[in-house]
Amino acid sequence: MPSGKVVWNRRLQFVGTSGSGHGIVVDTLPEQGGLGAGPSNTELLLIALCGCTGMDVVTILGKKRVAFDDFEVAAEGVIHTELPKRLSSIQLVYRIWGQDVPENALRHAIELSKNKYCTVSNSLDERIQVEYRYEINP
Repeated sequence: MPSGKVVWNRRLQFVGTSGSGHGIVVDTLPEQGGLGAGPSNTELLLIALCGCTGMDVVTILGKKRVAFDDFEVAAEGVIHTELPKRLSSIQLVYRIWGQDVPENALRHAIELSKNKYCTVSNSLDERIQVEYRYEINP
């Protein structure tokens, strides 16, 4: 069962510890009351989404025996300005490098992750529009 906790350090900085014993500093910008010494909570959510879907896509492409040299997933979120504050949309960009990467295999892997396998994606509020695009690079 996944677990974690945070312990307040000072100002708006916390030190988080995962159930598996890994630590991370959670903070915000100085102009927002933090120390600027770590990612914000929203940034961590976007990183978690990228990591979750990235692991899915790499695993699925491996099962399809698709060879590639490098891979990354980037995310940008838009925050709804009115209360309650929340992410209103997220744009994911999948970038893959390799010779002869089949576009249909990549698109299928992304769709499987988005609709079936990614725990983070499937845990997001349904009001958040999650869109994606991909780039296949030689």
